[in-house]
Amino acid sequence: MNRFINYIHQRIPLSAPAKAFIRRHSRVLVYDRFAHFMTPEVRMPYWCVVLDGLACGYTLDADGQRHIRWFAKEMQGFAGLRHLYTPKQAEHYIQFTEVTTILCIRASHMREGKERFTEVSELLHLMNQRYKERQDKLINVLQQTLAYDRYVRFLTDFPELAKRITPEQQMDFINIARPTYFRVQKQYLTDK
Repeated sequence: MNRFINYIHQRIPLSAPAKAFIRRHSRVLVYDRFAHFMTPEVRMPYWCVVLDGLACGYTLDADGQRHIRWFAKEMQGFAGLRHLYTPKQAEHYIQFTEVTTILCIRASHMREGKERFTEVSELLHLMNQRYKERQDKLINVLQQTLAYDRYVRFLTDFPELAKRITPEQQMDFINIARPTYFRVQKQYLTDK
């Protein structure tokens, strides 16, 4: 928890009451690799930050094919609901791709913190903006018509993530079928 508070404090000065609020309402939890934080059937009204490890959010299509929508690495957040002001659960899975330590705050407490402390509001705004920037990068990857171009753009825009996730996770993130993935990977390594 101290790591998170120190990380925030370097970007946004936190008042002593805001720090105390975060400490009072936070829990630090550890999950095994491949454990699920949430499934569509389970309501998890929490706002979370990855302290160590890696989480992903995904959906399954009608054929059971996984589509990874986002990854959250260290000091990036995710929520078990659509946003802090709706109790409606997010209709996706959240899974940990590595042994992962997270900081969790109940959404109702985070909402209260946002309303009471301008710095908590600013933190949420900053983390939301960074999430949108990552999603914009993913959109740029997915807009590449050719699978090879999509793969190269993924490696360029998400170099650290590419090193941390499996080929199957990469396929599900950048929407490339298995045979095509290995063909473009081989082509990329040959061209390199």
